[in-house]
Amino acid sequence: MRWTPSAPVNNPAPMDYTQAARAVAASLAAGDDEMAAPGALNLAIQAWHQLAETDTAWDRFGLELLDLRTRLYPGDDISVEADAPPGDGPELRAVLGELVEELARHHQRLAANGDLALAQRLEQDAAAHQLRRAVAVLP
Repeated sequence: MRWTPSAPVNNPAPMDYTQAARAVAASLAAGDDEMAAPGALNLAIQAWHQLAETDTAWDRFGLELLDLRTRLYPGDDISVEADAPPGDGPELRAVLGELVEELARHHQRLAANGDLALAQRLEQDAAAHQLRRAVAVLP
């Protein structure tokens, strides 16, 4: 997986969006890459930017993600080198659902980390619930 700053990158062959989403979800599940969480959030927000005009559900999805980014990822300027998401459809929504659900599990694991202060654990737990609300609006 190649991570880049959010500035445009001149890459002749970026990864297909759905492949990138699956790869980032796998990296989150493995728990071996600290950039996977902000990368996952970036990919999900990228889909919202691209598809917001096709269905109002995307706006509800995007608002949850933007709020989470503001609170938990304010300084993370990470993006995944990937093509733009394909048009809206069941396959894309399923892939995004898997990605965002994996991100929710990541935050749930952080919430269970006894080394974190109570306030941090509660914030992580709230993030997991917020991500699941975002997924729920995309039927």
